[in-house]
Amino acid sequence: MGSRSYSANPSNYKLLEEEVAVKCLDLDRCNSNLEDIRREAQTMSLIDHPNVVKAFCSFVVDKSLWVVMGFMAQGSCLHLMKAAYPEGFEEDAIGSILKDTLKALDYLHRHCHVHRDVKAGNILLDSNGQVKLADFGVSACMFDTGDRQRSRNTFVGTPC
Repeated sequence: MGSRSYSANPSNYKLLEEEVAVKCLDLDRCNSNLEDIRREAQTMSLIDHPNVVKAFCSFVVDKSLWVVMGFMAQGSCLHLMKAAYPEGFEEDAIGSILKDTLKALDYLHRHCHVHRDVKAGNILLDSNGQVKLADFGVSACMFDTGDRQRSRNTFVGTPC
């Protein structure tokens, strides 16, 4: 995640490669407004912590927003539990995952961001077992004012 630059030209990417992941958001079908989507992409691009998913760049292709980020080969903790651990993870694994997730949350809080949707589906693992917190669609900045500040008292995320 050093000084490498990434292209904003969609023809420079092949969706079959596994070096990066491309999150494609259909702007017409997305429940979030454009400001929320822009905020998520901006938040992801400014983040620099080993336990938080970083967006390398984002751009619009037709009616979709493409967000280019590191590929997390193992997927989410939710996916891993459903596929291989139906009884849940071992206690040691849970401790390790939570430790790295808390490091990510500490980083975000020190930079005045509240994630607001921490769950197994938003905790990702790469091929080396590195844990990263993802999905900033409902994150909030502690310096927001007005309607966004008042909305902090509402429930967001997946009700489970």
